Amino acid sequence: MDKQEYRKKLDELGSRKDLIPGIHNYCDRWCERCPFTSKCGNYVLTEGLESNQEDVDLNNEKFWKDLSMIFEATFDMIREHAEELGIDLDNIDEEDCKLEVKNVEIEEHAREYGLNMINWLKGNSEKLNETAQKLLLVDENIALKFKNALEVVQWYSLFISAKVHRSMLDFGDVPDEYEDYDQKGSAKIAIIAIDRSIAALGLILEKMPDFEDDLLRFLAQLAKIKRDILKVYPTAMEFRRPGFDDC
Repeated sequence: MDKQEYRKKLDELGSRKDLIPGIHNYCDRWCERCPFTSKCGNYVLTEGLESNQEDVDLNNEKFWKDLSMIFEATFDMIREHAEELGIDLDNIDEEDCKLEVKNVEIEEHAREYGLNMINWLKGNSEKLNETAQKLLLVDENIALKFKNALEVVQWYSLFISAKVHRSMLDFGDVPDEYEDYDQKGSAKIAIIAIDRSIAALGLILEKMPDFEDDLLRFLAQLAKIKRDILKVYPTAMEFRRPGFDDC
């Protein structure tokens, strides 16, 4: 697909009635496990770019070429719309684009958890694989649950900090009906990811009691991050995510 074909596809997606507007803004980005991919414009638009997960790496020239084309096409469209609105993108004060952060401490805790979790998984990969193999000999279903728990913890490790960051951005003056809308949506999916991670860590702890100290520390970190998010957005869980909360 070249740039013109991509733009044509974008225009076609805009007229499709079967897609749920904004569904991708508050999902967990785990497309392989999502039942709404056929209704997600973001997924439909990029379908095929990551059809072979083994090819999505730093050495995959085609993937990065496609990604570059998407950025170029998207920026061309943004520039055209900006010109229609009388906005000169080449003369924008960067200071006007900087956003304040409501709570840096929560961000730092979420980032610390994510980095520590990634390092823990890498540092204990041999022991984790050994445990998975032992469980497989005893009960295949339990082994699959253990493997799934590891995948959940890994997937959400850095995702949580990304969504916490977005939830803590202050977008300045906006109409009352939109105030904190995006932040609450981001806070909700961050909390959902935290709850899923807590459940997964609980299962890992059950099967690996020798790592109790490490795992309890991670659980305590997640519980604190969740409490702190809810202090900033006490009604975050009332937010209705397009598609996901409309069933």
